[in-house]
Amino acid sequence: MQNENYDRYILIGLGLTILLVIAMGWSWLSEPDRIAEASKAINKINLTRGRELYVDNCTACHGTRGEGVDGPALNNKILLNLASDEVLFDTIKAGRPNTTMPAWGQTVGGPLTDEDMRHVVTFLRAWEPNAPEIKIEFKPSASRGATLFSSSCEICHGVEGKGGSAPAINDAARLKSLNDEWYRATIANGRPAKGMPTWGTVLAPTQIQDLVALVAAWRTGQQILPDTTVADLLESALFSLNQRDAPDALFYLKRAKPLAFGPAVAKFDPIISQIEKGQADQALKDLTALRNEWPLGDEVKGKKVYGDACSGCHGSDGAGGVGRKLKPNEFVQKNNNAEILALLLNGRAGTSMRSFEGKLTEAQLADAIAFIRAWQK
Repeated sequence: MQNENYDRYILIGLGLTILLVIAMGWSWLSEPDRIAEASKAINKINLTRGRELYVDNCTACHGTRGEGVDGPALNNKILLNLASDEVLFDTIKAGRPNTTMPAWGQTVGGPLTDEDMRHVVTFLRAWEPNAPEIKIEFKPSASRGATLFSSSCEICHGVEGKGGSAPAINDAARLKSLNDEWYRATIANGRPAKGMPTWGTVLAPTQIQDLVALVAAWRTGQQILPDTTVADLLESALFSLNQRDAPDALFYLKRAKPLAFGPAVAKFDPIISQIEKGQADQALKDLTALRNEWPLGDEVKGKKVYGDACSGCHGSDGAGGVGRKLKPNEFVQKNNNAEILALLLNGRAGTSMRSFEGKLTEAQLADAIAFIRAWQK
């Protein structure tokens, strides 16, 4: 039998193996560059999509270049250095309690998917290298802290922190044994083993400072009222009653009543009584009317408020100037007091009409509205 010679096949196989090893080596060496290019292309797509989402949803409050309008400046190196991608994502998703920042995530009723919100974060992060440093002067407020506590903490820790399903915070012995730094860290990080959520991913650092200021005020024995308006409480009560949630509606109305003023005060008790008696339909009708006409002020007092705060733009006789003519004014004629109050509190973006929130009290704004209303007769 003739022996077959396999040398040629061995050489061919060896050659193919060497070529395969070389090809694999080349592929391995070029893989980081390929991945980098692919990542760069994907990031560009994400950045473009994030810009589109930002323009459509965020510019009204934060400005086209992130400079800030009604909302804070986002194109701010200090903010972007401090806030991780996770914090930015969670803020977009869940919003910020007791601010104008709503929840945007679909899982909490908003319009954006998780992918959309990641695209927005990518767009915001692209500002960081060249972002200006914007230092914001901030003074913690116990009153703002009380407002935030009532909406976010009271359900567990009780009214004024006196205790509920969670321990009492407003307790002299406890307050003496724990300092502000402990409360700041605990609010931010939570106590998961005890059922305390991590609020640092929900609340802004300034909001946590406001809560700590509230705790510090409690430590000195002060009673701090929430920094909220009767209008806000009436709106919350009306929402609750529309949802047939009588206990919450009563809660907000009873909280609003001590803060109320003027002739509308007499209308609170009848509505509260209707809800307690189960007369939900009549209560809803009367509460809607009260919300729409609130606040009712004093025309005589309003003349001085108008002169001090409004005449510079609208003229001493309401004839207009930098601001629109108010004597008469179509907006005032067509809208109820609640809508006019909202304009005064929020201002009007893109115009010289600024917000009076924090500058005039709700009662002063009510008097100004009454004075301007007199011009429409």
